[in-house]
Amino acid sequence: MVHRLLAHWRDAQGEGGFPSLDAMLKRDLGTILPSIFVLEVPADAGEPAFERVGKVFAGEVSGDLAGRPVSAVPEGTLLEQAVGIYGEVLARKVPITRGGEFEHVQGGTVLYRSIILPLSEGQGTIDFLLGAINSRTKDEEA
Repeated sequence: MVHRLLAHWRDAQGEGGFPSLDAMLKRDLGTILPSIFVLEVPADAGEPAFERVGKVFAGEVSGDLAGRPVSAVPEGTLLEQAVGIYGEVLARKVPITRGGEFEHVQGGTVLYRSIILPLSEGQGTIDFLLGAINSRTKDEEA
């Protein structure tokens, strides 16, 4: 899934630069869509806030995270693992993936792979970050 989302990002890139959020969301993301989140990056370089959060994360957070900062993400969750690299994406201005394992707050060891992709509404600034994660518990068959 991470590789498919990166392929969509590259296709939407066009002549270089970053694709827009609209260009990405108009693509046929199919089964990826429930596993995505979108962060809005403030112009003042402050902390990004959630613009949307996919259904995969619903059981991990109480209430709607839309409009809330990334620091509102509960510890020990998939979403925490997924957003943890946003600062590196902003600094390096490239898509970044991360994989690993962690102990989930609800129990069990989770193996995951995540990606965050920079998006721009123009002028080459990063205005949004599009992320996704896939996972399985360690005892599931690969």
